[in-house]
Amino acid sequence: MYADLPSDPAAQPLPPVGWPEIESSLLEEARRPVPRFPLPLLPEHWRQWVEDTAEQSGAPADYVAQGLLAAVAGLCGAGVRVNVAGAWSEPLVLWLALVGSPSSGKSPALASVRQLVGEIERQRRVGDPQRRAEHASRLEETKLAEERWQRICTQAADAGDPLPPRPVLAELEESFVPSQIVVADATMEALADVVQGNPRGVVLWRDELTAWLANLGRYASGGSDRAHWLEAWSAAGVTVNRRSRKAPMHLPHFPVSVVGSIQPDRLAEVFQGGDDGMAARFLYAWPEPPKYRSILERQVARDDEALDLLQHIDRAAGSAEQPLVLAFDHHAATFFDGFCERLHEDAQLAEGLEAGWLGKGRGTVARLAGLLALLAWSGTGQLAPPTIVDETYVRQAIELWSGYFRPQARAVFTQCGRTDRDRLARRTVKWLRAQAFQLVSREDLRRDALGQAIDAGETDRLIARLEQAGVLRLHVVRQGAKGGRSARRWQVNPAIND
Repeated sequence: MYADLPSDPAAQPLPPVGWPEIESSLLEEARRPVPRFPLPLLPEHWRQWVEDTAEQSGAPADYVAQGLLAAVAGLCGAGVRVNVAGAWSEPLVLWLALVGSPSSGKSPALASVRQLVGEIERQRRVGDPQRRAEHASRLEETKLAEERWQRICTQAADAGDPLPPRPVLAELEESFVPSQIVVADATMEALADVVQGNPRGVVLWRDELTAWLANLGRYASGGSDRAHWLEAWSAAGVTVNRRSRKAPMHLPHFPVSVVGSIQPDRLAEVFQGGDDGMAARFLYAWPEPPKYRSILERQVARDDEALDLLQHIDRAAGSAEQPLVLAFDHHAATFFDGFCERLHEDAQLAEGLEAGWLGKGRGTVARLAGLLALLAWSGTGQLAPPTIVDETYVRQAIELWSGYFRPQARAVFTQCGRTDRDRLARRTVKWLRAQAFQLVSREDLRRDALGQAIDAGETDRLIARLEQAGVLRLHVVRQGAKGGRSARRWQVNPAIND
């Protein structure tokens, strides 16, 4: 019979004899090389701006490109739909994550794009005084109609007549919602208010996504909020119950794009708790840091030209009720169908987070194809917006997704663990490295490393995973010279801190 007691961190070091090599996927430093963002897939007018902006901000071009994709998605949202075939269409909504250590250039890259979107947002608000006045008039008309109906009901009741039916009245918010593209408040109640007044859609733009994503699974409201967020990626309808109103708010379209950054050592924390679809909807960029270039040699990006191009796209987008439709032509649909067949086979062989990510590949590629078509059109000088997505843009979108975003996603999922047990194993390894214990017990791992997030049985399975990975091995400790109960301990591979 073994006892399972807490370990003594001051125990004598154990000799590193006979240890296998630690599985690299559980170590933070292990990351396969990933490709650079394929700038040639962008039209020339955008390619040059991304390159110059990256150089100007000292950031990788990957991060600037992520910001550009987020900007177009935020401007379009449910106002642009990419029609693949039949009734299948996708909104121009994207979720993008910039993965990197502090000071890797994420914030400067996003700030460069955020400034342009902010200018378009300011221009949209020029019409807000007129919209505010019209809203006030409609609200007053609604109140007067309600008062007339109540007077008629009173008169009918006094006369003993049947009460007339209540007229269909417009449901208007008391407060006016200004024009807005970028939001920072991720609470569902605040977000629903903004989207109600901006039904084409908005973009959640945050320097750090970690706290928001982790909190979705941590608090009681996280379940319902998470469900709403999954609908936001599809620009589907949602019903939001709000404390400030008696009646729930129903939004026929809830298009919300997302862009922000995540630090590598917090990936496991962000995506712990199951493959519920949040991780599957993001496009990741985790580039190597660029070489330093003297500030005296850096190019200056032509932001004025980039702003003109984004304004062109903004004007082309329709409304959530009457969106601009970009339809795949026959050749594009045929080529895309072949890709979907191959992707279906790949998804059957994947597991965990990667399987979910591959499952969203069809819709994501369709959206990227429509976005690339808009980026190309924005520099042609044509006033009439495009209506067709040809094979060229489908090929480019597939190459971008398969050749760039897929390896990036694989690197992210390897870092945080493809399955729940792998994510817990990585979290445990990080704790072991910080504590520098020589011996640990099961209770050490369950209580201290994982905060009692799992039960004893799952802890045993986790230990088996760590034994298989070369991190731990069983070491029986005898209690006393007279042969008392033995206690199970696990030695920690000394190479874990090399």
